[in-house]
Amino acid sequence: MLEYYKEILNYVSKLVGDKESAKDIAQETFVRVMELDSNKQINRSFLYKTARNIVIDELRKNKKFSHVEFLEETYSIPKYEQPDEIVIEDNQYKNLMKIVNTLPSRSKEAFIFHAIDGYSRKEIAEIMGISQNAVEKHITRATKKLQEKLTNKVGQLER
Repeated sequence: MLEYYKEILNYVSKLVGDKESAKDIAQETFVRVMELDSNKQINRSFLYKTARNIVIDELRKNKKFSHVEFLEETYSIPKYEQPDEIVIEDNQYKNLMKIVNTLPSRSKEAFIFHAIDGYSRKEIAEIMGISQNAVEKHITRATKKLQEKLTNKVGQLER
């Protein structure tokens, strides 16, 4: 079960945007799970659900986590030869992450698992505790919403 610690920590970090809080929540996840009946086999999806529930509890209590800042730190921007290309790419990335963070929470979660982390729809369904069909709907909605917002943003720039 502890082999999933780093995976759970990364997941929680993406949700809360604060590294220290993520460590605390990941640790709390494993403490809670270990306090359960030790004869029962704990699977990966149960760990994700437990972590997600703790995150929700913390968000309700604190309302302090910033998703954008941590995501910008976590996912590195490709390095180019010219400094102006780096600045342009960095700005595009920041703008995209701001838009991603406006998505409804379940759609955002499914989209990040799929587009950024590279999980399959089946894996996402298991982690989120929903059907593959529901995962597909969340990803489709998120993609359409992102396309709309990006199209609007480009339209505003062209004016």
